[in-house]
Amino acid sequence: MNVLNYIAGISLLFLVSACGDKNTTSDIKRETWQLIEMTAGMVPPSDQEAVLSMSQTYVFTPEMTFTKQQTKDGPTIEASGTYITKETSEGIFYTLKYTEGLQIVGSCTGNDSEELLVRNDGKLQNSWMMCDGPLLIYEKQ
Repeated sequence: MNVLNYIAGISLLFLVSACGDKNTTSDIKRETWQLIEMTAGMVPPSDQEAVLSMSQTYVFTPEMTFTKQQTKDGPTIEASGTYITKETSEGIFYTLKYTEGLQIVGSCTGNDSEELLVRNDGKLQNSWMMCDGPLLIYEKQ
């Protein structure tokens, strides 16, 4: 009898702890985000920057994979990998882990990961501007 109580207690603990997390990943459908605005660091965009110097898109799938395409002065470069999401008071953070196309990762650390934020206004932005990289804003298609 003690063994059954022990198993029931462990099972109940597992179920309660699993229900406590805010899992935003199960709600994700296939999403495509298109670059709509680019600002160099903290400086407001000039008239020349108003015309985007590159095209960039992210596609997120329910299988927790993503692709990123970038076209700038030549052929399109494609990158891909996996991602996780986390909901905060600022919005939903996407943490991307690249497995291919590392040359177009936009991050402060220079490694194979990148963070994006779906802001409360519904726009997606990168975090690269925190270390003087460009601020990139995307719109859901």
